[in-house]
Amino acid sequence: GQPAADDEVLYVMPMVAPYVSLGGPFAYRVKISPGPSKKGSAAKQCLKMLEALMEKASWRKLVQAVQDQEAANLMCGNCKLSMPGMQRLQQQAKREKKRDVRERE
Repeated sequence: GQPAADDEVLYVMPMVAPYVSLGGPFAYRVKISPGPSKKGSAAKQCLKMLEALMEKASWRKLVQAVQDQEAANLMCGNCKLSMPGMQRLQQQAKREKKRDVRERE
């Protein structure tokens, strides 16, 4: 649940459980509550946020290997995501997207 920087991580497993039960043993988690987002788009957003949190490039690749559909199947209905630092990650993603659009032009 809490890999150290020198640990070799072999795979990433998406799972859904009550947020309180994930508090202690898991370092990377996102809170899911009922809301307006469809579960497919919420799953994509969740994976992007977790990818941005990963410290090592090898860990990012493991998160990228998780299929959106696999994560979406775990969620139930429409939902809203929240996590510490989520707003900062969303702003960073917007800046990167704008920079990519400028580079293409």
